[in-house]
Amino acid sequence: MTPMSGRFGGDPSRDSLQPRVIMLDKDVEQLVTRFLTRKMADLTRLREALEMGDFDSIRRLGHDLKGAGEGFGFPELSILGAKFELAAPARDTAQIAACIASMERYLTRLQVRYA
Repeated sequence: MTPMSGRFGGDPSRDSLQPRVIMLDKDVEQLVTRFLTRKMADLTRLREALEMGDFDSIRRLGHDLKGAGEGFGFPELSILGAKFELAAPARDTAQIAACIASMERYLTRLQVRYA
């Protein structure tokens, strides 16, 4: 599973009005669609965990995101996952909330095209 193009550098927390377009191989379409659907569901879990002060769940979700994002062709998600993983043990609610907002912006603007 290798992206054909669309690698973005920099910080995903930087806001941009431009949609993020990622080109991936057609043969990974089903896997990527399921992955992105799970990441949207993770947003709800992250919000609930933050509201309940469940920093262990936030750390675990961040760890999973950090490990999987790059492999699916979304290095920005790996960066956010690392930020969740670091912010959770520090109980940095402001950083966690900012990362949740960044993740939501990223996922809602993301456009995946397959070739």
